[in-house]
Amino acid sequence: MNALRLLVLCGIVLAPACRGPSQSKRTGLAETAAVQAVDSAFASALNSGNIEAIARTYDEEAWLLPPQAPVVRGREGIRGFWAGLVRSYVVHLKFGVNRFEIRDDRAYVVGHYHMETTPRSPEVPTLAPEDGKFLEILKRQKDGSWSYLVDMYSANTPPR
Repeated sequence: MNALRLLVLCGIVLAPACRGPSQSKRTGLAETAAVQAVDSAFASALNSGNIEAIARTYDEEAWLLPPQAPVVRGREGIRGFWAGLVRSYVVHLKFGVNRFEIRDDRAYVVGHYHMETTPRSPEVPTLAPEDGKFLEILKRQKDGSWSYLVDMYSANTPPR
């Protein structure tokens, strides 16, 4: 019985070492840069009002989970969502990454943002500057590029 107990104990202790490093520990700088470039491309496209470039940062089957709104599904729906914002406002978005991990063909990003908007016409209401946080899941595409699969964000302040 003691031999069986020793065998089980050795299995419990040694099994994790046999798995090897997780994908996140094997991720190289180039892979990390490629994932983080998606956020930079999104911010640049939003700040310049480039709706097509915004849409390209999303997977065809992506989900956008905006605050106080239903889920927006698919690249075309997401294009329409962001088009509404950039047609009405000049946007200035800054962001930072708080947590980042790549596992196999998925990347997980948690961060924060600051967004300021200027109405494009007098009929459009002025919005207060917004500080918030986001959670993104990105998917590695067949060509090796990355795009948003799930994108969720919310303001830090409660709605008025």
